[in-house]
Amino acid sequence: MQTHLLPARLMMAFSLVAILTLSGCISSTKTDGSIKTISTSQQAKGKITSQTKSGRQLAPYVTQTGEVILLRGLANIFSRGMDVIGDRLQAKGVDARVYNHSAWESLAIDIVERARKKQVSYPIIIMGHSLGANAAVQMAAYLGERGIPVSYVVAFDPTVTTYAGKKVRRVVNYYLPNGENIVRRGRGFKGKLSNINVSNINGIKHTTVEKTRRLQNRSINTVMKLVKKRRKKRG
Repeated sequence: MQTHLLPARLMMAFSLVAILTLSGCISSTKTDGSIKTISTSQQAKGKITSQTKSGRQLAPYVTQTGEVILLRGLANIFSRGMDVIGDRLQAKGVDARVYNHSAWESLAIDIVERARKKQVSYPIIIMGHSLGANAAVQMAAYLGERGIPVSYVVAFDPTVTTYAGKKVRRVVNYYLPNGENIVRRGRGFKGKLSNINVSNINGIKHTTVEKTRRLQNRSINTVMKLVKKRRKKRG
């Protein structure tokens, strides 16, 4: 790959990764794709929730139906707005978990396997930033191809063109135009697709789009309209 062909925003990101890696401020990813955080401050805040391969274990705070998957972008350091969204949803009783974008396929396979056992809590909602936005659309399409509906996908400024797949009901793409980062209708897609150019928001850029409060609020409000109160199991 020739360096001069890389988008400027990714070149900047790679440079920052190198700096942060040398300074010891970078997170790593476990072999199962869930995030292992090295930063002690992050550990203290407890922002990261892991998913075991044996199934999705519900935390005590979960009072709503559904599974929300939040996908970070490059190296887990440029998409902290996804953590904020996760925290805000958890505070509302939603089972929201944050992962690196590279985990999307293992997460999708887990959902497919659990769906066969009727162990999935619907609606399924996927959000991502940057490379995580690419992965969010791709993961939803993967699930749809296998007969699993995805109710809502939010892409925060993807880096490439992606295609919404079948059984995906709604896709919203908040993007800063780079010439190719829109979501298109893929084969079998019959849902609602919105590509929203957010370059008119004062001060917004690729590394802050998922941190923008008004976009977070829109996304969270939609999630809360989709989920329902969980029924308590009879003792």
